Order: sequence, then C-alpha cells, then structure tokens
Amino acid sequence: MERTELAVGEGSRRGRGVRRGRQEGGRYARYTEEQIEVLEKVYAECSNPNYYRRAQIMQEQPILRGINTKQLKIWFQNRRHSRNSGSRVSLLTMEGAEILQTSLVRCREKQKKENGNLALENKKLAVANKMLRQENDGLQKKLAQILCENDHLRNQVITLTSTVTTYNLGRQPEANGPQHPIRIGDNSSLLSLAEETRKEFLSKASGTAVNWIPVPGLKLHNPESTGTIYVSTTCIGVAARACVTIPLEPIKIIEILKDRLCWSRSCRNMDVVAKYPVENGGTIELIYTQYYAPTIMACARDFWTLRYTSILDDGSLVVCEQSMSGSDGAPSSPIALEFVRGRMLASGYLIRQGEGGSTIDLLDHLDLEASSVPQVVRPLYESSELMAKQMIISALHYIEHVGNETNGTHPYACREDPAFLRSVSRRLCRGFNDAVNCFSEDGWTLMNVSASDDMIMSIKRTASFGVCANYDSIICVKASLQLQNVIPANLVRFLKEHRSAWMDFNFADYSVAFSKAACFAYPGPNTHNLSGTPVMLGHTNHEDEELEVIRFECSGDNQHVSSGDLYHLQVITGMDDTGFGACAELIFAPIDRTIPNDAALLCSGFRIFLLGSNTGEDTGSSNIAPNISPPSSMLIVGFQFPSETDHQEEVAVMARQYVKRVISSVKNISQGIMSSGSNPVMNSHEPNPALGLKITPESTYFVNLADLLCQSYRSTLGVDMVGFNCESTDSMLEQIHHHHYAILCFSLTSLSVCLYANQAALNMLETTLDNLHMLTVDRILDGSNNLSLLSVLPTIMHQGYAILPPGNCLSVTNRCVSYAQAVVWKVLALDGSVHCLALALIDWSCV
Repeated sequence: MERTELAVGEGSRRGRGVRRGRQEGGRYARYTEEQIEVLEKVYAECSNPNYYRRAQIMQEQPILRGINTKQLKIWFQNRRHSRNSGSRVSLLTMEGAEILQTSLVRCREKQKKENGNLALENKKLAVANKMLRQENDGLQKKLAQILCENDHLRNQVITLTSTVTTYNLGRQPEANGPQHPIRIGDNSSLLSLAEETRKEFLSKASGTAVNWIPVPGLKLHNPESTGTIYVSTTCIGVAARACVTIPLEPIKIIEILKDRLCWSRSCRNMDVVAKYPVENGGTIELIYTQYYAPTIMACARDFWTLRYTSILDDGSLVVCEQSMSGSDGAPSSPIALEFVRGRMLASGYLIRQGEGGSTIDLLDHLDLEASSVPQVVRPLYESSELMAKQMIISALHYIEHVGNETNGTHPYACREDPAFLRSVSRRLCRGFNDAVNCFSEDGWTLMNVSASDDMIMSIKRTASFGVCANYDSIICVKASLQLQNVIPANLVRFLKEHRSAWMDFNFADYSVAFSKAACFAYPGPNTHNLSGTPVMLGHTNHEDEELEVIRFECSGDNQHVSSGDLYHLQVITGMDDTGFGACAELIFAPIDRTIPNDAALLCSGFRIFLLGSNTGEDTGSSNIAPNISPPSSMLIVGFQFPSETDHQEEVAVMARQYVKRVISSVKNISQGIMSSGSNPVMNSHEPNPALGLKITPESTYFVNLADLLCQSYRSTLGVDMVGFNCESTDSMLEQIHHHHYAILCFSLTSLSVCLYANQAALNMLETTLDNLHMLTVDRILDGSNNLSLLSVLPTIMHQGYAILPPGNCLSVTNRCVSYAQAVVWKVLALDGSVHCLALALIDWSCV
C-alpha cells in the first residue's frame, strides 16, 4: 500500500498540498482554498464516505474535478486521523496539568521546609556573627590598650632621655661654654601660648573676666595674714581665688607654691619634664602632675600643663599655668592608663612686694571632667568651695606655717619640730591615699575580681617592715558607703575616742593569720587599752589637725614585735571643717623603732566627706515645693594587712571579715547619731549647732552667739532690735530665743545651712532644732518672690546688712508663710571676721 501524506486543517492551509504516491513519482497534490472549503463541508456531513458516495461527491462538486477517487479517499483518512490526534492531545494535556499541580504543591512544601531550615541556620549564623563581633571588639580594645601602653613606654623613654639630658646640661661646668636649653617642639608656639596664658590669668586675677563671689567662711588663721577667698559658680569647671597679704618674701612664696607636693595632700606626683628660658627673662616649664582620687568610686586625675614664670613691668612676679594639647604645638604628654586627663584653665599666682609683706593673687581654675564620675560623688568635682579648701587654703596655710617658723613664732604648742610633724602627717596621708587608689604601677593587683560584695581587695609585693622582715606583701581591703545626717568631724572624733566600738575583733578564729600578719598592725586578744588616751605630738594645721601616738599594752609576749606593746601613729584632720564638702580623716599606722625612715607606712583609716542635702526633682506644680533629704556623707574605709606569701589566703579571709566588722560597727554608730539628732556620746567639746543640740542658758556656744548677734545688729544698723531690753534680767540668749521676730542664723558658705533658730522661727518653719540643719536659706526663701541669698550677698558684704521687701517663704511642710519685712545682717566675731549671717522675718503669718 502506497504511503501518502496530505496536509489537512490548519496544516493544509500552511502546506497547500499533499505528496502523491510513488507511482506518480513522489509528486504532491495541491488543493486550492475553494476545494478545501468544499471538502470540509462534505466531511462535516459524512466523515467516512464509501466508494459510491465519493463518486457522487465528485460528480456533484465540479470544483473537485481533476482529483481521482483514491486521492479523495486519502484526504478523508488524513482528516479523520487529524481529529483523533487532537482529542488524544487534549486528554493528555489535562492529565499533565493535574500531575503538574501535584508536583507544584510538593515543591512548595519542600521549599517552605527548606526556607525554615535556612531561617534557623541564618539565626545560628547571626548569633555566631554577634559573638565574633564581640570577640573582635574585645580584641580591638586589647589592641588599643597595647598600643596605648606602647606609646606610654615610648613617652617614658623620651621623658627619661629628656630628663637625663636636662640633668647633664644642668651640671656642665662653665668652661665648657654656654648651656643650651632643651628645645622640644616649636618654642615660638609655646611662647605664644605662654603669653596668652598670662594675659588670660591676669584678667581673671583682676576680677574682670570672671564673676567672683566672696566666701567669708573661708579664712586664714594667722592674724598677720589678711585677705579674702572668692569662688565662681558661673565659669567652666571649678574656680577659686584668693587675694591675701602674708609677711613673707616673694621668692620664698614662689618656691613654696611651685613645690606642690609639699603642701597639697591630694597631689601624688609632679614632674618637670622640660625647662628652658625665653628671651624676655622668663622661664617655660612643661609639667606632668598626678592627683589622687579622693574616693574609690572614680579614677584619679592627671594634668599636662605649661608653666610660665615672668616679671611684669612694675616688678611683680607672675607664675601662670595652663593645660596643653597637640594643637598647641606641644610635645605629646605622658600617658597613664589609670588616670582621667583633667584640664587646667589659665591659673597661677601674682605676687607683689608691699610694706606689710607680699600680696598674693592666687587662682586655680580646673575642669575635673565631673561627668565621668558617679552621680553620688559628683558634688566633690563640681564644688568651687571644696577646691578652694583643698588647693587655695592648703597652700596659704602652708605658707603661713613656713612664715611663722621663719619668724620664730609658733601659735600652737608642739612637742616636736613643726616641720617634722608636717612631714610625718604628709606620709600618713600619702600612705592612705595610696591604699585608696591602689595604682597598678605601684605593684597593686586585684584579688577579688569576681566578688559580689562591695569591698575591693588588692595585694602587692613590698620590702621589709623593719623588724618584721618575714612579711613580703600587703593586702588592702577598701570599701565605701553613704551615710545620712552625719557630720564628718563628729563621726571621726567618736571613732578616735571610742576605738573599742569598732576595733575590737575576735582574732581567735584566725589565730594563724593573726600570728603571721595582723599582730604587727592591729591589737589582738592579749591587747588592752583600746580606749586609752593618746599622746599628743602637736597640731600640724592649727586646731584642725592633730598628730598623736597611741599605745596598746600587751599582756603577753609577742615575738613578732620588737617590744611588748603595740604603737600606732595617727593623724586626725578636718576637726574645724563643717561646711559643704567638709572632709574629716582618721588615719593610723603601726610604728616601730626598727622601721626605716624612708619606708612606706602601713596606713589604714577612715575618710568622710559631707556631700550636702539633695533636692528632689520639680513636680511641675507651683504649689509643691521640692523635697529636701537629710545631708548625706560619703565614708571611705581602707585597711592594710601585712602578709606572708605562704599564708596569703588565710590573711585575706581574716582581712575581709575584719573590715566587714568595722563597716557594720560604723553603720550602727552613724544610725545612733542620726536617730538622736546629735552625738549621744560627745562629752568633751562645745555643742555643735549643726547637730541640733538643745538650747539652754548654760550652752556656751549659743550664749556667745546671742551676744555677737545683738552686738552686730546694733553696730551694723545703728539701733537695738525692737523689743530687746538691755536692762532685762533675762539673758541675751533668752531674749533672742523668745523674741517675736523669726530669727535664724546660718553659715556663710556656698551651701548656707541653718545653725540656729529661735522659737518663733521654729514655729514658722514647723520644725525642731534636731532637724534644722536639714534646711538651707535658699530653701526657706524659695517662695513666690524667688529670692535667693546670692542676689543680696554683695549688698550685705558692702554695707553690712540688707533690707528685704515683703514676700513669702516655705515651711518644712510646704506651707506658705508671708512676712511684711525682713533684714539680713553680718554677725561679726570678736576679731572682726564674719562668723555667720542672721535673718529676721518681721510680722510673719501663715497663709
């Protein structure tokens, strides 16, 4: 059977022909459009015509002439085949769609599962990436620390080289030719900086560049020294200034002030890195200074400064100092990892020779980076008055002492040479500062890095302790705690006079540690006389500082000490300091005649700062006054224990328990003082008005205060107080206390605390004497007129008094009290100095 292919349907329209059989030589039969149309109509009527029907079709359709019967048959066969193929394709397409849909569903489920696995894996990778970043940050910090240490070591080498060069040049004989100063950096830029520093310092010292406020409460003790102390509350950082006249030569004063280590207890180290003269006869010095941190809650401070010494046209001597930076053309400063770099703004001293001695304009202006310390101790870094005490007053007191010794006058009794006593006192304070700071460069390392308590333990290797040569290390335990309503001087005085309340410790449970270490420094179970009276060696700073030796008698033999008894050398400071930032210290150290003179003392003790009252936040309502909390104090405790390497663990356990016992005892003591409103055990000193003691006719302090108050009112205003009868049988104190004016006395410091209030003032304020020291004058005057002491202080200091207009004040319970008039006047002491200020409110009534 011959095989023939015909194009049908749409394919026939494209092909337009069909191949004929092989008999015809493989030719194709071409169908026209009209022929295909006719065939499609016939196919629609009959898809499989027989032979007779095909012949009939050819007869009925003339257009099909030329096509034989066999060709027509093949066309119908191809047409039927084309139809059957299309049906099968459609069926196959439907089945394929169902299979495809099922496959797609499976793919989606598989993809969803894979996406979940990928998300989990991505999360794991993110955690791993975070850990890697943290590890990388730690490595970066370590790298930065290593680089910093490398720079520090390089600077030390440079500094050492410069120092050696300075030493050699300073000792060359004149025959070798003129000496050439060390040139560091660009000297012209340093000279320009020095001139700018002197100009800025002189503008501050003259009072034109800074608004200075006098603080009469800060004064010198020597009657031959006169002057005024000023502070500023509007400048950057803290600033204080003094203008005094002291009977001492200017050159001697400059030598003392330049040697900061001799008079500043807070100065750790001061190095003159480089020094060279300038053409105008002056001298420029590059100085690196380190200061101790007063607490364990903040880092110590250091300064990199330029000091410029010159002479003015009128012959006055000027020494000014200011911090340097890389932009000033100065060399890079030494780097200490345990210090925070402070900034010294233009400071210094101007000294003029006069008839009564030398007139000194002394100024300190520092930016101590207060934002970097915890909030609780930030007042210590923001108080200009506190800096005036620690810097200005300390320097002037030391100058007074040197002047007295030069003139052969000693205003206070001393059993020993005053210079020797000051040297010993400085060694004690320096030893305690070293214990509080525990610098790693001194060899200290932490022992309890992961401890959960608030105590810090450190250890360092050290040299001999004199007779106790077996001790080769020191363990230091230190802690700090905040106390409420405690005056530093009174707490220190109590700790001094009642040692058994905190020093008595049961060493029986630590017999090995005690026999191997503590017996050298602390009284043990065989020791008596814990409350014995110490031997006074002398006052090293008038009545404010005492140096004593106390003896603890031992009932048994102790082979670890050269004699049978234990001796402590102790210094007590801050006994006269009661204002804001008042600091009192009790520091002691064991002594033995075999201890070398240059050996560091094993100092321990207490340091208490008065931080002042805290004012609560504003509530947003004008009818609600801020809350006043009791004045808080910061106590720093530090104890050092000698130790042997073989018994380090036993001594550390004993030291921790000993300090815990001391802290617990101090807390109980402070709570007893706070709950009573006064010190219940004080029996040898005058009453302190800041403690709220009761007013009685026999109270010496208040009797004298009443006399001074009435005399100052009469001398200042020219009349006696209304209602005051000089011929009355009642004492002045009784008349003042029962006067119908509301009369208050308050200290003249930056934080003006009430010292006394008569009965009318107590009724007006709705308080008692026990709680009076919790109030400040600005808190009392914080009424509708927004009056403050600072606004009227210049008038008071100029004419001795100020009349206040009618206004309102606030009681302790926030009740508004109105008054018709008020007067503030200076209360002068017998020597003419300002003892305090007094305030009288006239015709007051509760609103």
